[in-house]
Amino acid sequence: MPATSTLSLKVLHLDDDPFELERVKNALERHALDCTFHVESVSNVSDYRKKLASYPDLVILDIHVNDPAFTGITLTRETRESAPDTVILMCSTADDLRTIADCLNADADDFISKMSDKGELSLRVFNSYRLATMKRGGNFIAQPISTDRLLPVGATMERIARRIPLILDSAISAIFIIGESGTGKEVVADLIGSALPPETPFIKVNCGAIAPTLLESELFGHVKGAFTGATADKRGLLEAASGGWIFLDEVATLSPLAQVALLRVLEDHTMLRVGSTKPVHLDLRVLSATNESLETLVAEGKFRADLWQRLRETEINLPPLRQRPDEIPALVERFCNNMNGGPYTVSGPAMAVLTSASWRAGNIRELRNCLRAMTEMHVNKLLTPLSIPERLWEEIGENPETQPQDQAELRPQVPPDDSDDHGIVIPWKYDDKQTYDHLTDLLLLTLTRKVASRHGRLSLRSLAQTIGMSRSTLSSRLKNLVHRNLISTTELSQLVGINEA
Repeated sequence: MPATSTLSLKVLHLDDDPFELERVKNALERHALDCTFHVESVSNVSDYRKKLASYPDLVILDIHVNDPAFTGITLTRETRESAPDTVILMCSTADDLRTIADCLNADADDFISKMSDKGELSLRVFNSYRLATMKRGGNFIAQPISTDRLLPVGATMERIARRIPLILDSAISAIFIIGESGTGKEVVADLIGSALPPETPFIKVNCGAIAPTLLESELFGHVKGAFTGATADKRGLLEAASGGWIFLDEVATLSPLAQVALLRVLEDHTMLRVGSTKPVHLDLRVLSATNESLETLVAEGKFRADLWQRLRETEINLPPLRQRPDEIPALVERFCNNMNGGPYTVSGPAMAVLTSASWRAGNIRELRNCLRAMTEMHVNKLLTPLSIPERLWEEIGENPETQPQDQAELRPQVPPDDSDDHGIVIPWKYDDKQTYDHLTDLLLLTLTRKVASRHGRLSLRSLAQTIGMSRSTLSSRLKNLVHRNLISTTELSQLVGINEA
């Protein structure tokens, strides 16, 4: 069962775009986090000021508020003065470095691009609130991830889950996670975070997502006057995580100066805020990861060898998904049970295709995205080979050794019978719709129906062999028939046999 919600946040959102107000409200109030958002949406500065008097936990301000006397920047300063404990998030369609810096220099807690995916918006807002609260010394306890999501899936994650209590009970203060992009490094970090006592700080930082000019200040904090816009002392994320753990994802993006400062933290447990000469003591354990090879970067002189050695007191290795195909069915089941509109089921032939792919582009993340794409062509929640994206077929290729060894998928080519039909006739009537593409669609549809009427349902592979077309091309063309309303998904599944297990 998911963890019971322990946190309720009042959110005040100002934007002059009613569609954006509705999008954010829906994203925040309909999510799977262990937190409840109560969103009040306002479209003008006057209403914003009235609602601000109720001291919301968090405000979201658009930079441009369609008021000649105000901007989101000026309202940020006003909000900070009248409601100092309220977390302030700025948003805009412009997400360039200058815009982000202006927002943070105005004492906003974070910046969120309006281009953010709706499905990720609630998590981004939640994490921004969590980090801002911890940086101010607050006791933020609620966990952002439900228990269901953290259940280990597959032998690799189960083995790692068994190691985590041993690591936490040891003298180890630095862990490095090794793995290609999409292998589950953040999932490992979440497993470690969920195993900590609830009062123990655990902060996750994507170093690659923070502008290099801001990263050092975000990690180490700064003192008033350290640089233009530094109007007050600010605790950094490392200081906020003292007494617990910090996860530094994409640690390879740290500047040489930040690498030296982080090495000092690991060596003597002290750090300097930007612009300060007074050491700050830290009691900190560091979890780090990167998609790049730090060993290679060290050899090239782009990353400090002493820091690399210090970060890897112990390592957690995540093999690529192509080296653990036996874990794919369990991952598929987890994703299919939790996707929107689900739960979905994957047919036997489709599962055989998924387990035979290499997933080199994105590993588990690529598998999840593939399954989401497959739901476009589901039949009664069943995902079949017909729904597999063309890019995966192209990767697998037409080599028989890489094809699923399912009898339904390996039927021999059906030879033409000796019926009286000597050809296929497409009714011809000249009008604007009689384009080449339209006629070829009609030809494919007629061929498919005629083959099915003679020989019954065929698998996608067998139909492709029968009509002399590659399977990936046939899959794409059949999808076009559905999208152009020339045939229903139900009828197509009856003709091509995509319901076969």
